[in-house]
Amino acid sequence: MDKEWQQANLHAIAERLAPLRYLPDGVVYDARAGLHHIRILKQQSQLLLYFVTATGALDGPMSRIDLDHPLRLLAPYTQALLLALLWRPAPERICVLGFGGGRMSLVLHHGLPHAIIDNVEIDPAFATIAPHFFGIAFDARQQLHIADARAFLASTARQYDMLLMDAFTDDSDALDHLATAQFYALCAQRLARGGVLGVNLLRSDPRLAEKLRGLRSRFPGTWVLELKHSLVVFGLAAQRRDTDLARHAAELAARYGFDFPFAAHAAALRLARAMSDALLQQLRRAAR
Repeated sequence: MDKEWQQANLHAIAERLAPLRYLPDGVVYDARAGLHHIRILKQQSQLLLYFVTATGALDGPMSRIDLDHPLRLLAPYTQALLLALLWRPAPERICVLGFGGGRMSLVLHHGLPHAIIDNVEIDPAFATIAPHFFGIAFDARQQLHIADARAFLASTARQYDMLLMDAFTDDSDALDHLATAQFYALCAQRLARGGVLGVNLLRSDPRLAEKLRGLRSRFPGTWVLELKHSLVVFGLAAQRRDTDLARHAAELAARYGFDFPFAAHAAALRLARAMSDALLQQLRRAAR
């Protein structure tokens, strides 16, 4: 039954994206919508969403999709955040903080047909942009809540198997309140027993070391993956001696049909306790 649903769902995604394939390359959307000035560019089979800053520069891409392969995550940090499945391979309820174009949510909704996904996004523009340009369809399992991520977690009593933090900033945003020890404590309260938090931290962030220390203070079991522009960090309530993560990841990739290098990312994971403040400062300098 799941395979039949997935075949029908993939067909439905393709139908929603079909009109976009015939658009010429260049700007396909450019407007001040919601909280941001958003510009979407088409480059061959890809759509790329940017924020336009106060100076007119492009910040991003914040979301991107290959119209020919919509379930192939293109951004390495989104591929890496799904490594949370290593510790919770069959989540029943997931919360994505920072929805944007809904790229991770589209893949999770398709690959895990029984999971309920609460998406939280502060910018109401994405309620229409994600369905129109990125193939998302909201239903009983895929819901969008327009709210600040911290306020949403404080207002709900729901328990989640996975919390995935995918919030970006531009000139008009201030998201440091989503990276404090108090915020991570709130995340810990909203996780079900054995749940996992996944967070993307920019290597260029001047408060990188402080934010990682805050996360580790609430999650004794913390794993880190170093990427070119960010650290993808996973927090667990207890330390675990996980072995052969790459093999486990390869099994999950086959089970869920992931079309990106999931196992390669798992092989590069390491425990956060090996990361000193000096190393974090070195990583920040390398990111400049």
